[in-house]
Amino acid sequence: MTLGEKIKEARKQCGLSQEQLAEKMSVSRSAIAKWENGLGLPNDESLKLLADYFGITIDELIPNKSNEEILVSKNKTIDQQKKVIIGFAAGCAIGLFILGFIFIEPLRESLVQLGLGIICVMLGIFNMCGNIGTIHWYNRRKVTKENQKAYCMFVGLGTLIVGVAIIAGAVIQALGYIAASGLVMGVGVLIGLALILYTQFKYNKGLF
Repeated sequence: MTLGEKIKEARKQCGLSQEQLAEKMSVSRSAIAKWENGLGLPNDESLKLLADYFGITIDELIPNKSNEEILVSKNKTIDQQKKVIIGFAAGCAIGLFILGFIFIEPLRESLVQLGLGIICVMLGIFNMCGNIGTIHWYNRRKVTKENQKAYCMFVGLGTLIVGVAIIAGAVIQALGYIAASGLVMGVGVLIGLALILYTQFKYNKGLF
């Protein structure tokens, strides 16, 4: 059990909300939320206060601080990845707007579709590289450590296929082949989603 899980469990056993525990520890509610979600660690003074309040020792609360620091570092990396994704998506949206409305008139009606496809492609590449933070981190899923690489690869590949199919459909539609556009996009999206679902049930033992 991680430090965050221990704090959350002890807090609930005491019948306290995050805000109430924060008041007793003289910290903000967001600090408690970060501790419980593995996004931050209490300082030495807060650790002592927590241990004293819950009636346990610091070693019982956090037996291996180095492991906790590694987890916090990973979670911070995930947050940074999410910010990169949001920034990239915003940049794509602006770029598509300029591209469609100024330079390529046939693509104007497919800007939203193109944007969605690009985001899916980007997410797929991130996940295939092992950056599963774009979905959820491993400790929030049932994927075992030995299956993490395969899980990332297949979920990422499925997402990539969906993205490519959406982009291809948008381009074909812009060229005037409406029926072909729907067929290409439909088949590609179905294949990608089927791969993602297969991976979820194979390695995660369910959707969530």
